[in-house]
Amino acid sequence: MTKQDGISGLRVLVVEDDYWVAATLVEIISEAGAEIVGPVDCVRDALAALDSSPHVASLDVQLGSETSFPIADELDRRGVPFIFATGAASMIPAAHASRPTCHKPASRELLIGALSRALNPA
Repeated sequence: MTKQDGISGLRVLVVEDDYWVAATLVEIISEAGAEIVGPVDCVRDALAALDSSPHVASLDVQLGSETSFPIADELDRRGVPFIFATGAASMIPAAHASRPTCHKPASRELLIGALSRALNPA
């Protein structure tokens, strides 16, 4: 994939509580030409990061003892597309089951592809 993958120049909110996974996601997304918002590792910080008006978001489902569903609900309310980059896809509620999901560990192709599908659902 190239910088014309569909996310170049966009702001991508990364919500991930595992440092190494977050670092990998940031690297992949940055190399695709996007600006990173975060990464953040909890619901409170993610909701505050929405003030930076991300174009799209990548959410881990399980954030320590929290889930990212309050973030997903707020993104949905604001009309901001998002994906779940998670190892816990079975936890995704029906309200968000149609969102693109990228199972971790994520390859570059799967992650960028999921973000692109969130931005341009077909």
